[in-house]
Amino acid sequence: MTDRKIDFAQLGFNRYQVADMTIVMNLKTPEEIQDWMVAVGAEDVAYAISLLEQAALLELDSATHTMKRFPEAMAAIRKVM
Repeated sequence: MTDRKIDFAQLGFNRYQVADMTIVMNLKTPEEIQDWMVAVGAEDVAYAISLLEQAALLELDSATHTMKRFPEAMAAIRKVM
């Protein structure tokens, strides 16, 4: 895994979402994550998870948008044929 920084504003997040994502992405240890989850509560944890899912999908879409070929997918399809 790389430590490449994602520009959440470029993905379409507003400034509040960017700030929230910055907080979540800076949680490093299980203890930090647990402390944060207890501090913010279930509703905010669900909100953060939805932001993370949205960011992952947008990043995947961005990464595959210009792809013309999908060699890994084609290899997997050939295996099941």
